[in-house]
Order: sequence, then C-alpha cells, then structure tokens
Amino acid sequence: MASDSDITETDAQRSMPKWMRVIYRKIWSSIAGRLVTLSFLMSVLVVVSATIFLGASYRKETEMLLNGELEATIQTLTNALNSDPDGTIVLDSNLLPNDPRFQRVLSGWYYGYLDLSDELDVQEPVLSRSIWDGGLPLSQAHLKQAYEGLGQVFYHSDLDPDEKPIRVAVRAVLLPDRATPVALFAAINSEAALNAERGLRNRLVAVVGLMLLGMLVAIGFLIHHGLAPLRRIRENLDQIRDGKQTRLVGHYSTEIEPLVQDMNRVLDHNQEVVERARTHVGNLAHALKNPIAVLMNETGGDEVYSEMVKQNAKAMWQNVDHYLKRAQAAARAEVLGARSEVEPAVEDIVILLERIHRDKNLAVEIDIDEGVVFKGEKQDLDDLVGNLLENAAKWCKRRVRVTVRQKEEQMVVFVDDDGPGLKPEEREVAIQRGQRLDETEPGTGLGLSIVNELAEMYGGSFALDNSPFGGLRAHLVLPAAT
Repeated sequence: MASDSDITETDAQRSMPKWMRVIYRKIWSSIAGRLVTLSFLMSVLVVVSATIFLGASYRKETEMLLNGELEATIQTLTNALNSDPDGTIVLDSNLLPNDPRFQRVLSGWYYGYLDLSDELDVQEPVLSRSIWDGGLPLSQAHLKQAYEGLGQVFYHSDLDPDEKPIRVAVRAVLLPDRATPVALFAAINSEAALNAERGLRNRLVAVVGLMLLGMLVAIGFLIHHGLAPLRRIRENLDQIRDGKQTRLVGHYSTEIEPLVQDMNRVLDHNQEVVERARTHVGNLAHALKNPIAVLMNETGGDEVYSEMVKQNAKAMWQNVDHYLKRAQAAARAEVLGARSEVEPAVEDIVILLERIHRDKNLAVEIDIDEGVVFKGEKQDLDDLVGNLLENAAKWCKRRVRVTVRQKEEQMVVFVDDDGPGLKPEEREVAIQRGQRLDETEPGTGLGLSIVNELAEMYGGSFALDNSPFGGLRAHLVLPAAT
C-alpha cells in the first residue's frame, strides 16, 4: 500500500517550489486538511470583509455627521454675506457663527471668506480669529472645484496650521453686482472622530481574531467528528490485515454505509476466489499425481527405455509439484489478515533438522526478536525458512545460525553456515529454478528458487552473500505484521 510520500505527483506539482510541495502533501492531499484549509480561508474572507465593511460604514457615518455640521456652518456664513452696489463684500457680524471655538486661536474650528479673481487668486480674505496667522486649509484644486460648481458644497480632509486633522467644507457663491465669486469655507477638528474610528477598528480586529480562533477550533472539532467513520474504516482495515477480523464491522452513517457494504462484498468475494483457487489446485494435484505415478511404476522391458521414462516422469512431477506449490503460495499471499508466529515455526524446523543431521552433530543457533510475526501463511513461512535451513544444514560443517530482526513493517531473516560458500558468479545460478552446482548431493535444485519466488510474491526480497562463519549467508526480507 502506498504511503503519503508515494503519492504520484503531476508535472504541475513537480514544478512547484519544495515548500509548496510539502504543503500540498501534508495538507492539501488530506481530506481533513482540505476541509480545514478551505473553511478557514472562507471564514477569514467573510470575517475580514465584514470588518472592512463595518469600518468603512462607521467612517462614512462619522464623515456624514461632520459634513452635516459643516454644512450648517456654511449656510450660516452664506446668510451673513452680502455686497453693496459697487461689489464690495459686506458681512453682517450678528449673523456670523457665534461658537467661541471660532475665536480661540488654533482651536481646530475655522471659517473664512475669500474674494477670488478670475485666476483664482485670493484677495482680501476675511478669516476667523482661530486661524490666527496660519495657512488656509484650501489648495488651488479645491478652489477650482468650488469655482466650477458655484453654489455647491464640497468636502475634503486636511491638516490645520497646528498639524491636526480637520474636515473642511467650501462653497463658491456669486453675489449681486459682482463679476467674480466669493469662496466660503468652514473647518472643524476631526481628531476625535478619527480616534473613535481607530479604536473601533482595533476592537474589531481583536474580536475578529477571537472569532477566527473560535471558528478554527469549531471547524477542527466538526471535521474531527465528521471524519470519525472514515477513521473507523481504516482501523477495521488494519484489523483485517492483521488477521483479527475478516469484515468491516460496526454501524456507520447513511453516507458511509453503502461504501462499507461494498467493501465487505469485495472482501467476501476475495475470500471465495482464494478458496476456489485452493480447491482447484488441490484437485489438479490429485489428478496429476496418479497418472505420473503409474508411468513411473509401469516402466519395464528395455532398461534404457525404462530409465528414460522414469527420468522424464520424475522431471514432469518435479515441475508439476513446483508450479502447484507456486500457485498455492500465490493464492495464500493474496489472503488478507494471514499471520504466523515466527519463533515457534523456526524452532520446529530446527528440531527436525538436528535429528536428520545427527551424524554431523549439527548445532543450530536461534536469535529471533521477541514477538516477530510473519504477515502470511504458516505453510509459506515453513517453506521459506525450511528451505534455507535445509540448504545450510546440507552444506555446513557443523554450525548454522538463524537470525530474525523486525524493522518497522519488515522482518529480516539471516541464515549463516560455516560451509564452503559460493563464489559471487555462482550465487545468481544457485537461485535459478532447477540449477544444481553439485550433482553429487541429492536434491532437485528447486529449494532456493522456491524461496526467491515466494519472497517476490510477498513483496520481499532474497539474496545470497558471504557469512561471517566463512560459508554462505542467505538474506531474506519479508513483510511483518505490526
């Protein structure tokens, strides 16, 4: 089964920077990661948009309040303005704004009348005492805008002579008996409004941060519980692979239940196929054994002819036996949940070999990690380890050692002997089917080839090397049940 790091990458993913590929593998390739990421991004988008909207709305409302007060002041200034028949500006002091802040120097409240020429030059300005000798909060652009929109009130934000924020309103009016307009302006301090806006924005940011944190926790909680059925399925599959159960069990939500039922049907079908394969292989074995046995028993007459028939019949049986075992092993390798304890199986084989090779005074050392379990059928484990130990016992002088180590999801088997060993070029030949390097010793030449083929069926590997005892080392890697 592929791990997360084995997920096939597309060309587009391979072209990503390394850090982006790491994020994709760790987050985007996970359902929970995608849901959390997308939900969080959508939440951020909604909440930040709402925050910006609320801040903009509050600022708009604040500006409208300031503009309303400025408009009232501009209207008061307009009512106080008049001209005599020769075009001279006349102000009714009784109608001028009477707020004391217009009289306090640099108070932030200002007004003024500006006599404009055709070139928008300011002539003889009349200003509130609060401006003192500071500059006007108006630029040529503002005056031009008012000049082109006679009678309209225009607003903008600026700084007063004391470098404090103010809101400014300006209107240009054309009085009777005058060829050029008069610009009226009023300004009030907007620092308090801006501070209130800034305080609201800070509070909104704090509240939004807490909301996002709470939403992220809630999203994680919901996703964790929402994906619980999938985790239960994975746990059930682990139990099936470890041989602790044969089907997915438990109650699932209506969305997941059809998937569970389909998976159980697949598991049942797999078991039926394996059982049928076993039955057919057994039937084939029985069907072939008898005819071949008859051929071997009924040979007679010509001694040369009889020997030839016997040899060919024996070769036929060896090949049939080999491929039947291979078919049986292939069927067993597909069975989910097969588990076999390693240490008891090895001990039984060693006891048998020590009895068979009693004349050698054979000594077999056993060094096996505690609790190692082969992820497969016991019969295959017996064939694998038995063939290696039988080969070592046949060629050793006296000493054989079998070592089994577990490394995560694999078990590594070493079988060492103190025999003559093999040259590097002979090792490749030794594991080929039917190849025998010494015809004087009994055997078919199938033992090591069976080990090699069985190891490949289980996704493992097999190799020969030099032994620390001076003889041959068999190195076998197989899947281990965790």
